[in-house]
Amino acid sequence: MTTSPVNQKPVATWFRYCLFLTTIFNLFGAIRFAPPVYYGANTVELPKDAIFVHWVIASWIFILGAGYAWLAITAKPEKFFIAVAAACKIAIAILFFIFWFQGDLSFTFLLAGCGDLFFAFAFIFWLWQTPHTIKENQKP
Repeated sequence: MTTSPVNQKPVATWFRYCLFLTTIFNLFGAIRFAPPVYYGANTVELPKDAIFVHWVIASWIFILGAGYAWLAITAKPEKFFIAVAAACKIAIAILFFIFWFQGDLSFTFLLAGCGDLFFAFAFIFWLWQTPHTIKENQKP
């Protein structure tokens, strides 16, 4: 079991900047997938009859971005959230890459996938360099 977040060291400054950048990245992603933006600018090449899907994608991207912002502002390490976020970013990057290679998505999705992959690697690096503490009375 890990120690209470109250007793943990604050998040490293470089990682807080990374979380702020990820927040901005996700905000733009949420705006890009939102149906009013999609139908007005016609920039995302997703089916127009799937408005519900657009809102679900936009809301999830926004909610994760809000989580990154919260972690950056509070500077409290939440390893499980960061691990799940890294997995999500890797998964979406893989999907963007596959569908771009098939010709189903535009080049901007490939760039977005590269951004997600960059942040996933930054998250994994932070997880790797952040020590895992175990209470003294428990065996590893």
